[in-house]
Amino acid sequence: MTKKRRTYTTEFKADAVQMAKEQGFNKTAKDLGIAPMSLRNWSKKADPQTTEDNADTDWKKEAKKLQKENQYLKKINEVLKKSTAIFSQDEFPPFK
Repeated sequence: MTKKRRTYTTEFKADAVQMAKEQGFNKTAKDLGIAPMSLRNWSKKADPQTTEDNADTDWKKEAKKLQKENQYLKKINEVLKKSTAIFSQDEFPPFK
């Protein structure tokens, strides 16, 4: 036995997405009798600027920026360690 695929009008999808923004995806999906993932997919297609994927992308950009900054600071730290070692040799001559 195969299930028939339900089709929804674009007006229904837009109204459902609007309801989901107000009430939440799970509650709206349960009230309308549709799958929550379908509702989320409609929301992503309707307004890609406010999806969770964009927020995730922002976090990835921030993490990449912080990783670059961390690498730069590590290099500076290594240079400072070496310069401290060089300058401290004059103060403490090696034993003979």
